[in-house]
Amino acid sequence: MPKLEISKVHDAYARPGECPLCVLEEDAGKTCLKSFQHSRVMEPNVRVQTNRQGFCPTHSRQLYEGEGKLGLSLVVHTRLQHLLPEIGSTLDAVVRASEGRNVKDRVAAAAAPLSGLHDSCFICGLVRADSERYILTILYLWSKDPGFPPVFRASKGFCIPHFLTVLDRASKSMRADRFRRWLAEAIPLMKESLEGLEKELRAFSQLHQAGNVSLGTEVERSALGRTLQKLSGGLFGAR
Repeated sequence: MPKLEISKVHDAYARPGECPLCVLEEDAGKTCLKSFQHSRVMEPNVRVQTNRQGFCPTHSRQLYEGEGKLGLSLVVHTRLQHLLPEIGSTLDAVVRASEGRNVKDRVAAAAAPLSGLHDSCFICGLVRADSERYILTILYLWSKDPGFPPVFRASKGFCIPHFLTVLDRASKSMRADRFRRWLAEAIPLMKESLEGLEKELRAFSQLHQAGNVSLGTEVERSALGRTLQKLSGGLFGAR
């Protein structure tokens, strides 16, 4: 069994929010970025992986805006060296494809390999691996720890993207009867949270109407960010 992250999961459920997995992934991403900006960037096995996978646009920007420009430049340089032959061959293929009939379709097909250069990300891969352990831990605690189901029922469930992932993992790891019991707890949490957000977002909208002088409650002021989180995942605004 992969390593369980019991302490981190309990800490995430102790913090208010729409989805504990969003909190856990945010923290995991920050940890990965921080470690990469220091000594980890020079580890040989890491360089092999970054040469192959590179970084997504979001993590590229975060790395650039962070510390360790020299280390980042070395990683990007070797990544570019790794890619140059492939990019060069693809560009040559585009030139060849431009000669002859059906030029648009042929050029599009020849250039297709370039679209895959930003489909992978070393840091995203690390965060996904961490997220799988968090999901496994949540399901394990719900199944094995009598003290966890009340904590789970007191939460607001998950954001929609994470709910779908947890739903998939639960269906694959639980017996049918246990899976039904988990659904009987998880589905009402999701519905109640979404219905509550609808009311809170309506109140948020009223706060911004002309003539309103009320500052509203913290729940109302945070409704937009929490609704965006619920629908798309991720953290918005102050935590």
